[in-house]
Amino acid sequence: MKNKYKRLLIAALALLIALGGLPQAPYAGAADSGAFEPTTLAELENGEELYGSIEPFIADQLELSEEDEEAVTADSIYEVDLSNYPKGYTRQFISFIFNYDWIELVLVATNEDASKIALLDRAVSSDGGDMFLNTAKLDFMTEDNQIYIWTQAPYSAYESRVQLEWAGDSFYVVEHEFDDPTENYYAEMAALIEAKDIEGLIELSELDYPQYPGAYEAAYTLAAPALKLAHQKALAANKANSTRAAVKYLEYGLAQYASAFDIEGYAEGDLTKADITGTADSLYAESRLTLSAYAGILNDYGYFLSVIGQNKKAKPVLANVVQLVPSRTVAYLNLADVEWALGQRSAAKSHYKIYWKQLGSKASSVAPKRVQERINAK
Repeated sequence: MKNKYKRLLIAALALLIALGGLPQAPYAGAADSGAFEPTTLAELENGEELYGSIEPFIADQLELSEEDEEAVTADSIYEVDLSNYPKGYTRQFISFIFNYDWIELVLVATNEDASKIALLDRAVSSDGGDMFLNTAKLDFMTEDNQIYIWTQAPYSAYESRVQLEWAGDSFYVVEHEFDDPTENYYAEMAALIEAKDIEGLIELSELDYPQYPGAYEAAYTLAAPALKLAHQKALAANKANSTRAAVKYLEYGLAQYASAFDIEGYAEGDLTKADITGTADSLYAESRLTLSAYAGILNDYGYFLSVIGQNKKAKPVLANVVQLVPSRTVAYLNLADVEWALGQRSAAKSHYKIYWKQLGSKASSVAPKRVQERINAK
């Protein structure tokens, strides 16, 4: 089989998995009947009888423990057609079986009623390592005498893709590759951060979402650099009168950080100091931003929202900032401006007064003219 064709089939398998698994079809008949879809014993009319013969045979040949044998069910044994049948046999069945510390692919041949069974081959590993990582996350497809298998490790995106050829005497490894889409995702994310490519980061997040992010150190260690870069780019965008872009950048950065450290309440104004700084036993506490740094970014996010007229959205963000860091003077001005725009004059006056007081002797020279005007407004 040409390499290009092999890769197309493997890509098709990956796509089918992404769309929810491979389709199943009723029993398609004998080995020379044309296209054949793998079918579980549970789906066959005489599947129970076949299982009663095939399962004990497999358990005996593999010397399975009682616990491992219990996992071999009518749903885990598939009829296939890989051709190259031994003389006197008309059907083939495979199963992926957990056997002690590894997973085996077992191929057996039977006559029509499985009164005669032969073990054709067992496949476990290639020169690259174990071929099958997990029976719970496993899918496969067949094409002529080829079988393509995808498995993924428990609690991880690390995966194995295998192409085997049944040649009549044994399985031959045509191709065996390992990959980790989540590791690749974070490698690309790190490169984009290094390149200061905020648009590329946003595009990456929209195109894909990493599987099992909590199992990867990079999910935590890249969160703060991504947010810092988003903040840097947002400040530059606002300075260039592109405040909507600034909001977009910060929403990306804040979402990345929130996902890593489970602090989803930033938009609702529900964050506590512990949410941001974590505790002594928090995962990757050293990768978190300080309370002051995070609150400063949150303040700018609220301010940018107000600049583009999203005052209702800005208020809880800014109110949260002054709650988290009461000494952050400028946040009171931003909050008061938002409240004034919303018609909440009493609350606005109160926050203007706090802003003025915290400025101290510099208030008359630093505070915008509108502060005193609004404090004194009737």
